[in-house]
Amino acid sequence: MSKISHILLKNPVVVPTGTKLSEAAQLMKKNRIASVLVSRNGRLAGIISVGDIMSRVAAEADMDIEVDEVMHSPEITIDSDKWLMDAIAMFEHCKTSHIAVVERGEKVGIIRAEDILHTYRFNGQREEKR
Repeated sequence: MSKISHILLKNPVVVPTGTKLSEAAQLMKKNRIASVLVSRNGRLAGIISVGDIMSRVAAEADMDIEVDEVMHSPEITIDSDKWLMDAIAMFEHCKTSHIAVVERGEKVGIIRAEDILHTYRFNGQREEKR
């Protein structure tokens, strides 16, 4: 079983609270990513994903709002030293697709539910080839 630190997306894009939702969406598109972390005074405040933006836009069609109004908060975090099974349980419990990864309370990356699926698919293919 793998640890989260082995598959997390390192060096995540971070935006400050107060950032316009449209700016966050443009950063996601530019960087070809599906989520960004949101910080307040240098500390993790939340996470926002493409799914969050799509839900909000579908409901209100307003991209001139701030990320603070859409992000998951309190922030959904997991320590990088936890096992993937811990992340799977958190994804199920929190009904989210992205979780911020921390080490000693500091943001270090993002893990997506999709990352876990790819890890298991890859490991399964390796086992079949043996």
